Amino acid sequence: MKIGIVGGGAAGLAAAVTACQAGADVVVLEQNDRVGKKILSTGNGKCNFSNTRMGAQYYHSETADLLSQFVLAESLPQVLDFFTELGMLYREKNGGYYPYSEQAQTVLDVLRFRLEDFGDRARVYTGCKVTAVIPLNDGKVRLEFAHEAADPAAASAVKKNNPQWDKARREHMTFDRVILACGGKAAPKTGSDGSGYRFLRDLGLNCVPVVPALVQLVCQEKDFKAVSGVRTQAVVRLFVDGKLTDTQKGELQLTDYGISGIVVFQLSRHAAYGVSRKKEVTAELDVMPEYSEKVWTDMLFARKNQYKDRTAEQFSSGLLHKKLCTYFMKRCGINPKQLMERVAEAQIREFAHLCKCWRVTVARTNGYEAAQVCAGGLSLTEINPDFSLKKYPQIYAVGELLDVDGLCGGYNLHWAWTSGMTAAKSACASERGNLKRCIPAAD
Repeated sequence: MKIGIVGGGAAGLAAAVTACQAGADVVVLEQNDRVGKKILSTGNGKCNFSNTRMGAQYYHSETADLLSQFVLAESLPQVLDFFTELGMLYREKNGGYYPYSEQAQTVLDVLRFRLEDFGDRARVYTGCKVTAVIPLNDGKVRLEFAHEAADPAAASAVKKNNPQWDKARREHMTFDRVILACGGKAAPKTGSDGSGYRFLRDLGLNCVPVVPALVQLVCQEKDFKAVSGVRTQAVVRLFVDGKLTDTQKGELQLTDYGISGIVVFQLSRHAAYGVSRKKEVTAELDVMPEYSEKVWTDMLFARKNQYKDRTAEQFSSGLLHKKLCTYFMKRCGINPKQLMERVAEAQIREFAHLCKCWRVTVARTNGYEAAQVCAGGLSLTEINPDFSLKKYPQIYAVGELLDVDGLCGGYNLHWAWTSGMTAAKSACASERGNLKRCIPAAD
């Protein structure tokens, strides 16, 4: 069994190791000068690779009712066993699993070293950009590719990483099975160029529109510089055309262009789709989530009576972040140097309301360059539970190519590992005679 894997990222490397362990000969075609670039940037370089809480409820998809076929809590032990067998120690922290070293490089290294153990049965060719995926009428698949090493420095790196480069220097290879693991469009500096979606569309498959996810949101308001750098606990409610779409609680980060932090990342996919569909997208920020608006308002009035001889600036000391207090006071027309006894009751109520219901308008996301993952991709209606394509069962699609995106916390890497492993096991176990309908293509 000869298996071709397009892409040497998390899903592709997991598939390659699994396929080799099952006895297959594997060729990985990676367009970068080295594999696993995106793995190195995950979890701020610490690589949160899975989570103690696992299940379909932690993932999004246009066909969410199908997720339970693919994302199961039972997959967690398989992932942990997989990395244990690779020789990696790991630890759990706040629900997330990390390599014990807390270095993403460790995760990449154990995958690479395991592939090297297989010798010629695991060939990794970098600097190879696949240009076409062609199912043949004999049930095999041809991959056409071009060499991406025009730059002398890149060419040198490619040759160094590919001992058999001269042998591999040809325009196409034919495989019994092919696993598409070429990623989405997020973080294009790591090589994610969206080419996999073109392969899928060329095969006549349905792809859900792709947007950035787990990303910051740029707001229309022009005064965010006044609160840039503030971090605070908050509840963020997202509205699309006035309808509440999602609510998240956690640390909010304010920037000079808008809002960020995990609490924003978790709901950013909904904002991205809303903006892409020309809908009005707004976020309601509650920076005093532990108090109801009534309790908070009463507290401020009681504080005013206690500190009526203080200035507004002194009055606010010990409440919120100083930048936020100054910003809200300005919005309410309160002079920081003004004595509190001269601050109107209506201004106090407006200040309290802003703390509980600060509404901003989302103009756009920060783009694929800043996104951790994509939302959208190949519809789950196009694949079988083993990740093979229904129309072309000798071809598999895994990882970010699919219309599945998870929350922050190791869920997207977990999806990459499990989809790659499952596809590889199925590819090795299948026989050409058992393949379902294959639409012929010219050889």
